[in-house]
Amino acid sequence: MEIRNGSSAAAAAHDPCRRLRSQLALIVARGGLRPDEPAVRHAGIDWDYATLVDNAQRIATGLVASGVQPDAIVALSAERTPLGLAAILAVLQVGAAYLPLDTGYPPARLAMMLQDARPDLLLSADDTLAATAPQIPRRTLAQLMAQQARPPLLGDGALAYVLFTSGSTGRPKGVAMTRRCVGALIDWHRHHPRLGLPARTLQFAPLAFDVSFQEILSTFAVGGTLVLPSDDERRDPHALLALIRNERIERLFLPYVALQALAEAALQEGEAPDSLRDVITAGEALRITPAIRALFTAVPQAVLHNHYGPTEAHVVSAHELAGDPRAWPELPPIGRALPHVQMRVVDADGNALAASVEGELLLGGDCLAAGYVHRADLTAQRFVILDGQRWYRTGDRVREGADGAFDYLGRCDEQIKLDGYRIEPAEIEAVLCRHSAVAEAAVVAVGGDADRRLVAHVVPRRMPAADEALIAELRAHCGAELAPYLVPQRFAVTAALPLTSSGKIDRRELARAAAAPAPQWPADAPLPRQLDALWRQLLGLDVIDADSNLFDLGARSITVVRALTELRQHGFRTLTAAQIYEHPSIARLAAWLAGDAPPPVADAALRGERQRAALTRFGPRTESSL
Repeated sequence: MEIRNGSSAAAAAHDPCRRLRSQLALIVARGGLRPDEPAVRHAGIDWDYATLVDNAQRIATGLVASGVQPDAIVALSAERTPLGLAAILAVLQVGAAYLPLDTGYPPARLAMMLQDARPDLLLSADDTLAATAPQIPRRTLAQLMAQQARPPLLGDGALAYVLFTSGSTGRPKGVAMTRRCVGALIDWHRHHPRLGLPARTLQFAPLAFDVSFQEILSTFAVGGTLVLPSDDERRDPHALLALIRNERIERLFLPYVALQALAEAALQEGEAPDSLRDVITAGEALRITPAIRALFTAVPQAVLHNHYGPTEAHVVSAHELAGDPRAWPELPPIGRALPHVQMRVVDADGNALAASVEGELLLGGDCLAAGYVHRADLTAQRFVILDGQRWYRTGDRVREGADGAFDYLGRCDEQIKLDGYRIEPAEIEAVLCRHSAVAEAAVVAVGGDADRRLVAHVVPRRMPAADEALIAELRAHCGAELAPYLVPQRFAVTAALPLTSSGKIDRRELARAAAAPAPQWPADAPLPRQLDALWRQLLGLDVIDADSNLFDLGARSITVVRALTELRQHGFRTLTAAQIYEHPSIARLAAWLAGDAPPPVADAALRGERQRAALTRFGPRTESSL
């Protein structure tokens, strides 16, 4: 098969190594040429480009004074605020790479990330992470902001950022993304006939998610405005819909689950956001549902863009859906290669396959990451040399269609895609097997597109007198070592794991055994029993204590969205996601809905914050942007 790419003479003529530097220079220049234009809107307050650039340059000056050099790694713990975005620009301006840290992650995981990445500086809003890595030099944003901004500092480095993804060895791996790749992607955005136009853009993705770079840099590079939602607005599709309407959002990057939830909310309310022009989705296979068709029928001027790409290459292909949504395929293709990308389909031995033949997708060109930080062995496994050229093995099965667009067919291995995250079951299994009570463990995903959840099947060394105590212990054990999105929502204790005829774990049988029925609403039952039935089915549990905290039992942001949708359909139309977080047990929620309002749980906001990473699509690409 021929190598598919979208290269052009114009793209080749532009030095790919200097693209990002030029784009940052454009942003800096806009602060002087068009200083009053709004750059960021947050909580009803605007930052114009002059303010954004001035703050970025103050922080950049402070970084240089702190000894940060091009290609240094700066670990950044910052909230989704205008100052947090200025800090990102500052790190990029001085030629360094930034490592986003989500403080919702357990301290053990953050410490592991810092140990592996070996950053040169830890930059944060406060000293919260001081104890996590005391050996790393630290600065706060306030300390750097005390600097007097100097003329633009535009350093030349090779790396843009480092992001950690799930690892099959049981340890997450840090992807070191190149400026060459990021610059080429933003350059493609700038020259796109639709995405190259300035727009009011929602900054939905968490900063630890690679789509956030696409949102931020593609918006600033063309002079658009980023609108930052609150966490409550991100978690609640009805609140998000209201924000999109009120702020007249024109461009939206949403993972599939969040897009589906937003479409359902618009359908329930009977009012679509008529300001939308472009919706970009990534993270998992796009499915055109009746609700999504209805949404785009109501906003006929809007185009749906389906983007694909793993964290190791960011966005590599795109497909646009326009016109009558009734004619859109249920499973759209992932499209054709971007101008700087090469795509090749191979068999298990690396031999190129003809068009229309299913195989593994390899990626090449100016889209590839440098590799995994300080993991030369793993880098050599995934980034291979074929015919004298460097390629990344995606592990994704694809097929090229007659029109040259590629169809995504699933994974070649056991990797799971859940809420936009790439999850290696082996990582979770390794953590479970480190517990002294566990002999074997296998993790599978069950459920449909909108309600997939992780189920851990555990073989104990000794069968416990009661499963509940062991499950509670294992849930706490996983919560202490894994990111929230990696903690299984359900645990099943079993005497043995099923095996295939070849002696391998029969994961299909495990998934069938763990499958749970769709939520059913017992209309004639009292409210507490209705809530009990709903949450038991959402969480895949046989019994729930009415006073148990639902988040301790495995609830996460997407579960809250599903519960909210069900409850609104049954008359509780004013209920918000924030109220579920504030009343996180069946008893408390029933009392709240009945009008007997108990005080909110004191740590509900913190608990909700720790769950937000579990929703890409409502939370952080996905770690891959399919």
